[in-house]
Amino acid sequence: MKNEKWAEDLYLYRMKPAPLKKDDLQEYISLYCVEKDNKYLSWFFHYYEPRLNTVIMQTVQENAMQGHFADLKQAYVFGIYKALQKYDISTGVPFLIFKEHYVKNEIDKYISTMRKGYSVHSLDEYRTLRKAMSLYVKYEYKFDDETITIIADEIGKSVKNTKEIIRAGIDSTYYTDFYRKYADEDGESTAEDVTVDTTSNPEKLSFKQWQAETLFSAYEALDYRERSMVADHLGFCPECYGIYELGKDENGNSVKLLRKGKAYIDLAAEHTLSSPDTAFQIVNSAYDKMLIELAIDEYTHIVELRLKSTDDNSVTYEYCADHNNDWGEIHYTFGEDDYGVVRYIYADKKGGFYFASVGEWVMHNINNKHFPKYMIIHISQD
Repeated sequence: MKNEKWAEDLYLYRMKPAPLKKDDLQEYISLYCVEKDNKYLSWFFHYYEPRLNTVIMQTVQENAMQGHFADLKQAYVFGIYKALQKYDISTGVPFLIFKEHYVKNEIDKYISTMRKGYSVHSLDEYRTLRKAMSLYVKYEYKFDDETITIIADEIGKSVKNTKEIIRAGIDSTYYTDFYRKYADEDGESTAEDVTVDTTSNPEKLSFKQWQAETLFSAYEALDYRERSMVADHLGFCPECYGIYELGKDENGNSVKLLRKGKAYIDLAAEHTLSSPDTAFQIVNSAYDKMLIELAIDEYTHIVELRLKSTDDNSVTYEYCADHNNDWGEIHYTFGEDDYGVVRYIYADKKGGFYFASVGEWVMHNINNKHFPKYMIIHISQD
């Protein structure tokens, strides 16, 4: 593994050699509570860190806070230490449940202090802002007096203050509940307002049209049999993409009927295939081809996996983001609590965390000792 600072942040609590492994993480906490020996906390963090990394990666993505991974992780750990000061083992409540209130507080505090645009002076004020904006979205971004009055009653504020809170939320330029932030390949960032009602906005309608054109362009790139089978399986016309067809009702009158998708066994019979499994493979291979086209056009994100090697004790996969031919490598030893990244890809270093998607998939899908030689994982990174 390359010795890079961002990668080191993933292994802050890794111990070599690995400490004594317990079946349940609660056992480490119980030993710490009884003996007050910090080594049990070190052992706990060693085995909890992979799960912690996953939580923080999700937080980074959900809140568009690339570059804040280490600080968010530290805030979470600080919450764990706060929870330990209040935890009473005799209650029988598992510590991993008990700590959630404390770690969430620390994460919220960190995010609120990093926001720009609207000054939040307390955690309660920050939560009021989040609740107000959640209701603003729930009521379809309406800012009329009737809707504002309803929101004001629910958050316990005056109508005047509620209007100011919602305006502040809309004006925020940092927190992703109200804005999504993106970085291009040169590192320049931009923000998209996700609170504005653009239902009739020509730009949004144009974007929807672009979405459809992009999707159907990927579909048209398939060969004839693939297009036909995908259309039959999903239930749309391969020529006009319509989802209705003409039929007859019980009185013999012509009516429009919703097209029904066909099962793989029916596809196999109609296309003279050897088995439903063959139909399944053709249709899903077509989906993969479409995903690659969409990823190349930067409409979605995918990770391609290809098997490099395997033996009785371990498996190694190479992975690539968005079909860009930059391949990383992940190694997993069966039964371990974490995977090892042998080589990261460039997109990981930009905050993509593609390696995490691959590692999680490998850890949870190789117990049956079935190793696909090639596959595609679709990733949502909104």
